[in-house]
Amino acid sequence: MIMSNSVYDILNKIQRWLPALGVFYLAIAAIWHLPFGDEVNATIVAVATLLGTTLEIATGAYLKKKGGTN
Repeated sequence: MIMSNSVYDILNKIQRWLPALGVFYLAIAAIWHLPFGDEVNATIVAVATLLGTTLEIATGAYLKKKGGTN
C-alpha cells in the first residue's frame, strides 16, 4: 500500500494522538459519569492499532519501492 506523503503525515499524526484521546475520554468519563468510557477507549485503541499497522505496511512498501531496507 503506497500513499502520498501528505496522507501519510496526517494519518501518522492522528495515530499518535489517538491513545491520548482515549485516555482523556476514559478519565473524563469517570469524573463526569459520561457513558461508555471503557467502550470508547477500547474503540479508540483498536483504531490506533489498526492505523499503526497500516502505516507500518505503507512504510515497508515505500522502502521496498525505493530500494531501501525494512
